Amino acid sequence: MKKLTAILAFFFIAGTIYSAPASNPKIKFIKGNIQDKIASVKEDAIDNAYSIAQSAVDFVIENIELLKDDRDFAGLAVASVYAYPEKEFSENVDLVLGKFGSIFYLIKDQNVRVSILDKLLSVSSAISNDEIVAFINNYLAGASNDKVVLTDVEKKSIQVISKIGNDKSFELLYYIYNHDIWPEYRKETKKALISLADKSTGFLMNEIRKADFTEMKLIYSIFIENSELSSTIKSEIAENLLSNSMIIIRDSSKISKELSAFQFNNCSIICHNSWTRGYALVISYFDIAKTEFAAGFLTNEQFATIISYVEKTASKDSVKVLTAYLEELNKETEKGNLPASNIASAVIQALGNLGDKSAFDCLLFTTYLNYPEDIVAQARRALSSLKW
Repeated sequence: MKKLTAILAFFFIAGTIYSAPASNPKIKFIKGNIQDKIASVKEDAIDNAYSIAQSAVDFVIENIELLKDDRDFAGLAVASVYAYPEKEFSENVDLVLGKFGSIFYLIKDQNVRVSILDKLLSVSSAISNDEIVAFINNYLAGASNDKVVLTDVEKKSIQVISKIGNDKSFELLYYIYNHDIWPEYRKETKKALISLADKSTGFLMNEIRKADFTEMKLIYSIFIENSELSSTIKSEIAENLLSNSMIIIRDSSKISKELSAFQFNNCSIICHNSWTRGYALVISYFDIAKTEFAAGFLTNEQFATIISYVEKTASKDSVKVLTAYLEELNKETEKGNLPASNIASAVIQALGNLGDKSAFDCLLFTTYLNYPEDIVAQARRALSSLKW
């Protein structure tokens, strides 16, 4: 009886010894099938005590040629990517990114690719992300050039680089938007452009300088008409749009109502945002605006507003151009061609506000001409406000 008891005790202890390791997720991973391997990755994901995620990634790469189209195998790839420890990633960025790249490009399963993009976003805040951004940029460049059918992978790529992208990312997104690649995702691409605009002003200004009117209108619609963009960037864009549109007119001598309105809107952005760097341009624009007004492409109200914009620059040049314009109006009035009252009033008001004594002669002459009495009275008030 004692012998039997001893034998049973031996088998119990032995069974306990040999069954205990079965709870070790590393053993489960090594001995188990694909589902067991997925389960062991999840078990170890809390503290990564056994580095199973790293082993799983290596297993995926080793067997990728044979199993790349297998759904369970794709599930293991997804689990191992999400569970991959950030510390290991940060210490071996190039190595891990190379492994992720192999999985990303060799397994076509969308869930696998999206999991990699998710992981890249999550680790980017803790490590230098130049390589990560380059990885996503390279994929998007190839996908957009090949005009692949839009999937969740391209959507996720755009979402990720909108958060961590650089100037190259912006260039890619602009190309995608400008060439209407993936039109069904156009709204989201535009939003991504806005989020990266402050990193890419150099590229954008260069693009404006070589743009035709169609592309300038596109740029205006993306950036100027967006409430989320800062007034500083909007003003710089408006300055360059106005400048290039003026060059187009000078080169082609073609003025249209649409182009005139476009210039007026950009001038308004500059002045409303008090973008002093663009004030010299506003004064240069005044001569073009006069021509557009004379041709009927700008309304009386718009041109009167432009006069107030010139006044806002508060410079010697603004006094000079407004004085010259009042002299033109006076000459026409002498011939019996009275200007619109609001235009004459706007010029006189501006010169009075500027208070420069160089406007004295033309303001005085205005009081002797056959202007309406309220205009003459306004000219007298402007004379009294000049600084001597």
